[in-house]
Amino acid sequence: MNDLLIKAYIKGSNGVERARNFLKDERGVTAVEYAIVLAGVAAVVAVIFGRNGTVEKMITGIFNTVSTQVQNSMVSK
Repeated sequence: MNDLLIKAYIKGSNGVERARNFLKDERGVTAVEYAIVLAGVAAVVAVIFGRNGTVEKMITGIFNTVSTQVQNSMVSK
């Protein structure tokens, strides 16, 4: 009976130690942080370059201005 109790105690101690080591392990934390940063950058890029994004509106505005100026210069001659 004592052997059984000692074995159970040792296995329980090992389990607790493994749980503590798992909680202290920070190797995967860096990967998660990079994933969060990547998701944020992807969201910003999608807003800027996506449909009706800032860049599309700017380029559309430039082409509309140039087109209007070219048409006005052709009509006035």
